Amino acid sequence: MSCCTSAPIVTQTCETLLSKCEIPIIDLAHMGTERCPQKGVVKQVASKLLRALSEKGLALLVNHGIPECKMKAAYRVLDAFCELPDETREKYKHVLPDNHGYIKPGTEKFSDEMEFRHTFNVTECERNLPEDEVPGFRSAMDELSRDFKQLATMLLAALSVGLEQSYDFLLSKHAHILGPGNESTLRLLYYPPLGAPVQGLTRCGAHCDYGTFTLLAQDCEGGLEIQTLHGERWARVGHLPGAILVNTGELLAHWTNEQLPALRHRVVIPEHCGRGRHSIAFFVHPDDDVVVEPLDTKITEAGDCQETTTTPCRLQKKKRGVLSAYQHLQRRFRETYAS
Repeated sequence: MSCCTSAPIVTQTCETLLSKCEIPIIDLAHMGTERCPQKGVVKQVASKLLRALSEKGLALLVNHGIPECKMKAAYRVLDAFCELPDETREKYKHVLPDNHGYIKPGTEKFSDEMEFRHTFNVTECERNLPEDEVPGFRSAMDELSRDFKQLATMLLAALSVGLEQSYDFLLSKHAHILGPGNESTLRLLYYPPLGAPVQGLTRCGAHCDYGTFTLLAQDCEGGLEIQTLHGERWARVGHLPGAILVNTGELLAHWTNEQLPALRHRVVIPEHCGRGRHSIAFFVHPDDDVVVEPLDTKITEAGDCQETTTTPCRLQKKKRGVLSAYQHLQRRFRETYAS
């Protein structure tokens, strides 16, 4: 299971949103994982972030402060775990309603197709991890979870400012990230290579993420596609070395009255199906007891942007304030693992 370390050459047969300059790129050089970024920097990032998420549903973050070597260390320990015997991996099995642990291929289902990937969810680093079988697993998770949490904290502050709320409006609702009472999750993903395309098989079916937003790091193997917010078109994202992708989730969409719509996305088997794919997703969720109520803030759109059309989040089918963040997430989990 080798990691791909260099970006592929983009050709006319593999046009991406990145190659067409259709993905906003936000430079966090003076924010990133800084403990106390300047207010002016936060406002600049807030403006760019809200525009990107309202118009595109995603952005690429550069100079975010998380070294690429930490990502590769996580890929290596996941590879080592996936090579363990089935009975050993089974000791770390994911069991609902707990979201921590290993999820074997075929367990999760977002579409009618078969989905083939290995997943290890980390909800708290003090939880059961395969350190004995894979030395270095815990330290790799400790390093990454700390950095992703700090980056998420900075983005939550920027979103609060952009939504014309107090600096700590969203921070107070995400006070226990990667701790008790919060379902934020660091997820390691490995998609094994295939010798040839298989009918009815995909890597990850189309879906929206359930929480506030997601941070995604990935290797150079392609396949990530998004459904554009202004139509039904699916488009390949592309790879920018070292960048972290941020995309909106259902709860942020609900908080903003769909002004920041949840991004529908999938991972298809690319043309080079003989290679595996690695990624790391950090799902940022509010604390379990937070009731997500829509804000009255109106997000001003730049330019002559068309009104977006999206599928309402399940929360909107209930009366205002009925579901807590935890209840929403558990209902989504029941749907995902229904089989």
